[in-house]
Amino acid sequence: MTASMTAPENPHAQVTPVGRFRQAARGVPLRTRIILLVVGIAGLGLLVNAIAVSSLMREVSYSRMDQELESAMNSWAQTAELFGSITLGPPSDYYVVRIFPDGSHMVFNQSDSAPDLGETTIGIGPHTASAAPGSSSSVPWRVIAISDNGTITVVGKSLAPESMLLYRLVIVQLVIGMLIVVAILLSSLYLVNRSLRPLREVEKTAKSIAGGDLDRRVPQWPMTTEVGQLANALNIMLEQLQASILSAQEKESQMRRFVGDASHELRTPLTSVKGYSELYHSGATRDADWVLSKISGEAQRMSVLVEDLLSLTRAEGQQMEKRPVDVLELSLSVASSMRAAWPERSITVVNKTGSLPVVEGDATRLHQVLTNLVNNGLNHGGPDASVEIEISAEGGSVLVRVVDDGVGMTAEDAQHIFERFYRTDTSRSRASGGSGLGLAITKSLVEGHRGTITVDSEVGEGTVFTITLPSRMED
Repeated sequence: MTASMTAPENPHAQVTPVGRFRQAARGVPLRTRIILLVVGIAGLGLLVNAIAVSSLMREVSYSRMDQELESAMNSWAQTAELFGSITLGPPSDYYVVRIFPDGSHMVFNQSDSAPDLGETTIGIGPHTASAAPGSSSSVPWRVIAISDNGTITVVGKSLAPESMLLYRLVIVQLVIGMLIVVAILLSSLYLVNRSLRPLREVEKTAKSIAGGDLDRRVPQWPMTTEVGQLANALNIMLEQLQASILSAQEKESQMRRFVGDASHELRTPLTSVKGYSELYHSGATRDADWVLSKISGEAQRMSVLVEDLLSLTRAEGQQMEKRPVDVLELSLSVASSMRAAWPERSITVVNKTGSLPVVEGDATRLHQVLTNLVNNGLNHGGPDASVEIEISAEGGSVLVRVVDDGVGMTAEDAQHIFERFYRTDTSRSRASGGSGLGLAITKSLVEGHRGTITVDSEVGEGTVFTITLPSRMED
């Protein structure tokens, strides 16, 4: 039985050179990569162009030289006068040798350099031969050789002038190419920096948002560009993100307000309950029924308070199921219900619109709004107060006025009447059983319907609550 052990894998051993190159490339800024790419492509294009031009010039030079060699071979290189006269001779840039059948030869324009005759082939036209051993220059030669009745004539021409010309051409192309690459590099730096400027704006905006500036937005660019599409997508994402954050903050704020309000308002009845309990346990009173009735009353007030707090919280944060609501029909329903609760009071409905007033809303919530306002007028307007619900239209809105002819209120009370737990010294005391949240709930529900509510009151003249709701446009 044999056991085998596997060595732990080395994570670095799995990284290939290609992988290391990719990892290094990811760390290179986008601007640098774009510039290197542009310069690299331009440099490669210039290199290919230089090679093509040099090759073409080489072919042109060799073709011209071959024509000259063939012309010389077919003309003066085979004339008898060239070899029979000491006054005549070939042009100075040609090398001519004639080899006779007996092995003797004659050389014209012999210099320190000559073609290697061993690499010369008869009858194949112009071709290239190396410099002969011992020549002062290693520059090749272009030669042509023919045989006529056993006599071999070789005409050659050094490639030194053409090599020098091609060398200078390469140098010129190299200098021009370097200048072009430098110009492309500088232009790329400017253009890439300018093109990436919107991305830097996006970066600055992202840093500002990360720092807490949620109202900051990415500047708009044309939607036909990639940056414009990116900016639009980012702004949409930021709008949704801000809405989510604000919604979360609002819900947290609602919860804090609920806890704070509940703890503040429940403190008084809880203190009363505790006091009555301690009073009984201390022996100060033995009337258990009286103590229990007091505790029951305080518990009832706590129950009303908690229910109203929950109603206010739901009114501030709950989504409403909106549909077309006939305000006249709703008002008549509220008036009928309140007449049953207050049979000795006058509750009337007046429609001044001349048509059916229809709004888009939650019928149950709007019923609660009107019920709260009518009940407020009957409960706090005095024992003889009557209430009228007046419906009218103004522009694109439906106005509902709840008017009572009760005792009214002061301007200071009217200014704070929609605040939580606000009570007047007389009619809105804790002893009346009110929680001080009814009108705050009403205001929250009206604003949830994209409406407004205002109050106008004078002491001894009565109170008018005016609700303004957007009218539903008929198709």
